[in-house]
Amino acid sequence: MSGALAKEKEALAKEEGKLKKLLAAIKKFMAKEFLWVLFAALLAIPIAFIMTYTLETYAKDIVTYLNEFLKGKPLFIASYVLSIAGIYFTRAVVGAIETMVKKDKSS
Repeated sequence: MSGALAKEKEALAKEEGKLKKLLAAIKKFMAKEFLWVLFAALLAIPIAFIMTYTLETYAKDIVTYLNEFLKGKPLFIASYVLSIAGIYFTRAVVGAIETMVKKDKSS
């Protein structure tokens, strides 16, 4: 009986080790994702300022159309959201390319 109990304890310890590794990987992923959100939010500010300035200076017709579309919301907010979306899209494309390159090297 004690042999079976020892095997069960050993199997349970292995599963606990796997769970700890999984939790560590999840923590690392969440920390990395939080840093990316922070980076995107900070990087989007100057990009939105540049985009807003460029539109208001050189494309008054487009700004008029955008203001109708935005229904009174500031153009800067729309530029900021668009900048964050662009940063994340770029990150997704780069990640996909890296994944494809890694698969090709391992083949």
